[in-house]
Amino acid sequence: MIKSHDQWSKLGEQYLGEHNIAWAEKMESYPTQVAGSGPLTLMKAIMNDYWADVPGKTQEWPAEHVDMVMAKLYWCWVAWLEATHVEVGEEE
Repeated sequence: MIKSHDQWSKLGEQYLGEHNIAWAEKMESYPTQVAGSGPLTLMKAIMNDYWADVPGKTQEWPAEHVDMVMAKLYWCWVAWLEATHVEVGEEE
């Protein structure tokens, strides 16, 4: 889904895995969806999984866990950016 990776989007792709990325791509394939709806819906799911649906505080997360969650969210942002701003994915 992302044409031009940087270090963080590549890490996010690894953490997300093929299943989650395929799900975001499938969302984009529906004729009723607008460009970028897949990555934004995946971003919302990640925020629900790690904040909204988590009992207790997240202040005690180890740095590696924070990096994992942030890399996933960053991947979604880059995918959305490429889907909605075609010239971004064509820079290289």
